[in-house]
Amino acid sequence: MPSASAVDPDRAPRAAASRVEYVSQRLARALTRATELVVARHSISVPEYRMLLLLSDQVPRSNAELARLMFVSSQATHLVLSDLVARGLVGRSAHPGNRRVRLARPTELGTVTLNACLADMIGIEDRILAGMPPAERGMLLSALQHAAEVLAGGYFGDEDLEREAVALRRHRS
Repeated sequence: MPSASAVDPDRAPRAAASRVEYVSQRLARALTRATELVVARHSISVPEYRMLLLLSDQVPRSNAELARLMFVSSQATHLVLSDLVARGLVGRSAHPGNRRVRLARPTELGTVTLNACLADMIGIEDRILAGMPPAERGMLLSALQHAAEVLAGGYFGDEDLEREAVALRRHRS
């Protein structure tokens, strides 16, 4: 049985292959599968890897800020963060202006783990860029960042559309 990566691009339906939504979903799925393998080799999960990546700039971040950056609930973020703290990959400290808020930052072990994952992820990114003309390589990340900013990380960037989407989701439930 052929794998999903073995699908001949010429056999993809033309309408789907010409849509940003379909191609980006295909890329997202492929990158997620590759990321799952990379991080498993380093004994962490994809959410743990992404949290370490978000903390890699050494800016201490609250649970609420991490939840917004990861596009998940505060509860989901708390579970991931608690596991990283228990395993010594992330440390927490008091917020200087709000004693109810705890700030997270990677430990030395967390940074070592993230860097090991990043070395493998850079290899995957290099594979993606290898077949592209040099002039297009720099444009890929810029184009993806532009698309993400326009859609505001999944919240449309348009309050009217977001309200409509919420209403339609509730109506279907």
